[in-house]
Amino acid sequence: MKSNLNHKKYKIIDKKEVTPDTFLLTISGKLKFEPGQFVQVSLPGVGEATFAPCSNPRSIDKFQLMIRACGSTTNQLVKLLPGDSILIRGPYGKGWPIGKLIGKNVLLVTGGLGIVPLRSLIFELIKYKKEFKKIFLLSGFRTSHYVLFEEDYKKLRSYVDYLKIAVEKSDKNWWGETCMTADLIKNIQLSPKNTIVLICGPEVMFKFCLDELTKKKIPAKNIYISFERRMECGVGICQHCNIGKYLVCQDGPVFRWDIIQPELNK
Repeated sequence: MKSNLNHKKYKIIDKKEVTPDTFLLTISGKLKFEPGQFVQVSLPGVGEATFAPCSNPRSIDKFQLMIRACGSTTNQLVKLLPGDSILIRGPYGKGWPIGKLIGKNVLLVTGGLGIVPLRSLIFELIKYKKEFKKIFLLSGFRTSHYVLFEEDYKKLRSYVDYLKIAVEKSDKNWWGETCMTADLIKNIQLSPKNTIVLICGPEVMFKFCLDELTKKKIPAKNIYISFERRMECGVGICQHCNIGKYLVCQDGPVFRWDIIQPELNK
């Protein structure tokens, strides 16, 4: 497969602080991507980092990236201001299987930054809501100070059939639940054969969520998980993102659980 390594220059037009170390950048220009795909953002002389676009994929003149300062490149990216330019290549990878969701109940489970690669899909689910049965959204964060897209969640109450947002440690002003992400699954009623589950978040979260889904008899073939956090070069050259015989950047980042699970311990 021939991979596109060409960078394109884009200009930042807005920057919003979301948490003390996380910023939402709005970028001018058209980026054609499918929900769940990713791009590589480069700062010459500094480095490159992987991000999933988190805006409406149908926007024709701008898109958004969520940047958390957690390394040498991202620490420099969060210092950029409106008017500054960045280099982007991509998008890469295989996104969420929206065609498989038609006529089904859709359960989205996110932890922390895991909401980011699913936000663009949520725009699509809302636009074509009549194509799906019920939409469930369960999201967890560390504390109320680290909740991403809080205003989105409040608006989504009017569009999805079931929404719960939780933090592990709450304060007196917190309006949601206080528990772990996996605990949110315990209280929902699901039709095992007619429900498709999409999960994204820290990999440590996967086991606990999958245990709860197993108790509810959700088939492994109905569960899709994004491993986008493993990405490095994005085009299969470095091989650092391999899971058994698969490369996350080319065969994923979204995988059906029954296909990827046997490869995880190889």
